[in-house]
Amino acid sequence: MSANLPAGDLLPENGRVLVIRLSALGDVLFALETVAALHRERPDVAIDFLVEDRFAALLADQPEIAEVLVYPRRRRRRIPGSLLRLRTRRRYDLLLDLHAIQKSVLHVRFARATTKIGPAAPAAREGAAHAYHRAVPMPEPLPHRAEIGHRLLAAIGLSGRPAAPRLAVIAPPAGFLGDVARPLVLLYPGTSAFATFKRWPVDRFVALAERLIARGLGVAIGFGPGERELAAPLLQLPGVLAVDGGALGLRGLTGVLGECDIVVAADTGPLHLAATAGTRCVALFGPKNVQRYGPRGHGGIEHAVLFHDVPCRPCTRRDCVTPQCVLGITVDAVEAAVVRQLAAVAPTGSPREDHG
Repeated sequence: MSANLPAGDLLPENGRVLVIRLSALGDVLFALETVAALHRERPDVAIDFLVEDRFAALLADQPEIAEVLVYPRRRRRRIPGSLLRLRTRRRYDLLLDLHAIQKSVLHVRFARATTKIGPAAPAAREGAAHAYHRAVPMPEPLPHRAEIGHRLLAAIGLSGRPAAPRLAVIAPPAGFLGDVARPLVLLYPGTSAFATFKRWPVDRFVALAERLIARGLGVAIGFGPGERELAAPLLQLPGVLAVDGGALGLRGLTGVLGECDIVVAADTGPLHLAATAGTRCVALFGPKNVQRYGPRGHGGIEHAVLFHDVPCRPCTRRDCVTPQCVLGITVDAVEAAVVRQLAAVAPTGSPREDHG
């Protein structure tokens, strides 16, 4: 296959594409940039998206996705049947594997597609590149996760220019934000259970919240399933708004995040939900490589990313006894970043860019 084929050679008029990105939440959101960019240049093409069951509801009613296909990770006995349905449901003109690991390649092999494309190693791992008709080379150091999909699109003759992702969010319940002061800053102290070492200490979140309240700002506290106890010291502060992501669901949580002026969070899914919603973020990033995993800004939005620079960061560890890259971030630094971001927020009542 040539280096850059015209898109018309791979995507006939009114053709169909399968995009695969099974997890995690941030990466699924990054993959929606690829969906948006493809739809922008080829609105005639139907785009299906294969994702894990825990994120399928997030993509429901997404205007640029024709059908959401579900990988039943939480019900493993159903996986063989799911693969067989993928094999027999339809033939795709093009398959784009944005996950590029063993579990996504299982679906690549079962899917019927005229052309299957994914990244080459090292962006592809566990031998995934061998499953594609074309493995697209990637620069080193590897680009941002979202850029992988744009480079795949460029390899088939499209522009490869980024596009703002879109979600069909659920607006906050009537009156949910009615009594809270503005501007509104949401603090999200949690992370996924396997990445607790990326958390900024909750006592510092408390100190930050007290300072923001003293400035006359509205403060909301976000938490997900199993995180209420973690957030409890913050929820005891006077006048804060509790935002229960488990009760709201991912689309409902995104709707609330989109109504906030600033979101402060670690490198976790809600941070990327807020960025997708078009809200300015203060990201407490710690160990991860910001160039690969940082929150995405669209429409002129720039996010503040904080970390304490130590010789061992960035790293790929799943645990750390003393994560100084996070613990070295001071309350003063985060407060200053919030103030700078607030200065850049559109004045109350002025229109914000529509991110879906």
